[in-house]
Amino acid sequence: MKLVWLSSAALAVALAPGALTPAALAQDDAGDREVITVEATKTELESFIYPGLTSSIDAEDLDLAQPVDLDDLLRAVPGVDVPGGPRRTGQTISLRGQGRDNTTLLMDGARQNFTSGHDGAIFVDPSLLVGVETVRGPASALYGSGASGGVVAFRTAGAHDLLDAGESWGFELGAGYRSVDEEQRGTATVYGVRGQLDALASLSFRDSGDIRLGSGADLPADDNSLSGLVKLGADLSVGVRAELSWQYFDGDTTEPNNGQGVAGVGAFNALVDKDIQSDNINMALDITPPSIRWLDMNVSIYRNETGVTEAETASTRLLRRDLETTGISADQRFAFDLGRYESALTIGGEYYEDTQDGGDSADANGIRGGAPDAEASFTAFYAQLEMQGPAPFGLPGEIVVLPGIRNDSFETASATSLAAENDATSARFGVTYAPISAFNMFVNWGEAFRAPSINELYIDGTHFSLPHIILGPPTFISNEFIANPNLMPEETETLEIGFSLDLADRIGVDQLTLRTSWFETDAENLIDLFVDFQFDPTCFAPPFFAPCSAGTTQSRNVGSAELSGYEGQINFANGPLSIDASWSAVDGEDAATGEALGSLTPNRIFVDARYDFGDHMLLGTRLQMAGDYDKPANTADHREAYTVIDLYGRFRPFDNGLTLNAGIENVFDEDYERVFAGVSEPGRSLRFDVSWRQNF
Repeated sequence: MKLVWLSSAALAVALAPGALTPAALAQDDAGDREVITVEATKTELESFIYPGLTSSIDAEDLDLAQPVDLDDLLRAVPGVDVPGGPRRTGQTISLRGQGRDNTTLLMDGARQNFTSGHDGAIFVDPSLLVGVETVRGPASALYGSGASGGVVAFRTAGAHDLLDAGESWGFELGAGYRSVDEEQRGTATVYGVRGQLDALASLSFRDSGDIRLGSGADLPADDNSLSGLVKLGADLSVGVRAELSWQYFDGDTTEPNNGQGVAGVGAFNALVDKDIQSDNINMALDITPPSIRWLDMNVSIYRNETGVTEAETASTRLLRRDLETTGISADQRFAFDLGRYESALTIGGEYYEDTQDGGDSADANGIRGGAPDAEASFTAFYAQLEMQGPAPFGLPGEIVVLPGIRNDSFETASATSLAAENDATSARFGVTYAPISAFNMFVNWGEAFRAPSINELYIDGTHFSLPHIILGPPTFISNEFIANPNLMPEETETLEIGFSLDLADRIGVDQLTLRTSWFETDAENLIDLFVDFQFDPTCFAPPFFAPCSAGTTQSRNVGSAELSGYEGQINFANGPLSIDASWSAVDGEDAATGEALGSLTPNRIFVDARYDFGDHMLLGTRLQMAGDYDKPANTADHREAYTVIDLYGRFRPFDNGLTLNAGIENVFDEDYERVFAGVSEPGRSLRFDVSWRQNF
């Protein structure tokens, strides 16, 4: 996993007449440092001097990690947490203390907007991925609502990712086993290039059972899934490429309705057969014809359909939540010289709409509590300017300036409540000063917002039911959701300060870079769910003890909060030895009461060290450490410190495409619990994966 810092040069490189090539730019400014493209930043930039922190997980990282879920995939990224527990269907995501609603998820550039209290965040088999990028901190100036925590962008494989020059087609077969939940998996992929056309088709399955926890208990989790990917590409002419992809996921699990934490099956958490289906169709155009030097455009048109159906095993009750997202986005980059500064302007627009449909067979009107039938649409325009050149005021070195602005207009509507309209403008301004090529400092300021979700605005139906406090069953009373179409958007303002240091040449190694930052976020108009749990006086009055209710639940804007934290990473490489280490922590509190607030994490350290013995063998170890978590006043929310060690290796015995991966996770069977997981993590696990790839 690489933490990458980006600058503004490469965009000007792509378009400006007579400008340096990216390779020459990297050599002039940074010696042997590589130029990394992070698509989530909406530009291509030299990796060392971007005013902010981003991370990139590449295909080699994925091959060594062999991730099975979202936590496996992202645990090495500083500032990122995956709450919800070990079950795949319960895992969600938070960035810098801000949860799923404040994190934008992209799949091949298409928004993934499905949100649910207990049913996960994104559905894709990790074996279909070749890269993951994160941009942490406020990204609303590029992505609008829901990006105040940052952006996580997933990229699926294409034929060109798996073929080398001169190869026309190939295939790959894979299988694996994990002992902690007796998971078995298999993958088959075929891909090829013919003339200007390329294609890939992949199919994978996973089948797992109960998860053995470090505590010694078993977490019920009967889980199997089938995933597919079809991707077609065409180079229509020089510099003009079209790509059409379909990513499919079908998951079947038997688990409690709330798949998070350790909550057992009971009256308010029924055992269900859960069916998860996700279809993502995306068409992308990349238009950069050399005959029109100013034209550098990207267009994406997509439609996502995600649905979760839950059938209670002890009854005929059926619950359903479906979300459809349709969108289009486009951006154009212009490069030019502004005096002594190489500059580039990116302008773009976006439109997307969400339509949700919920259902509950046990409700007389078919209404599912917390999943209203509603829709929302967003229209946005944005601009980002990049300038790089000599430092002003006679200072030595270079400076990068990166301002951006975006305006969003959004509308929401429901058949049962008044429609709501609003708009918001988000801005950011980043500056990097590099007095020498091996050291730089940056300051990054940004505004962000999150529009109230359709669930928060139009929440309706029953929250929970319980037996009448006097009459008992079969008489039940309910706590009902109440809509609030007057909710205001959440607003945040973030200041981030950091630096980057390259010591490779100083001590004579291949790579030694240190990158770190500190940030503080102020949030206002926070949206929270208020449960007013109280009984009507009539519940106690004979002769009928009715009408009787257990109160109401409603989303409301409340107060303000402050979040702060730090992140950092060291990357070392010399010959066959590589060591990557990251660290982070997030603290937060209610600005009025001082109580803990946010998806907070204690001091955390992650270290990945590996030794490459050549073409045939690589051995490595991973270390995860976390300090005590004692921020909340409620001691039940405290978590003890832990240290977890994994061992892994990769063996390629022959030069015939055969690869063997093996490892031991949680070697010492540590019983530990992460913050907001609500349950102990998996215990010791043996893993084995085998793959065979042949290219022709």
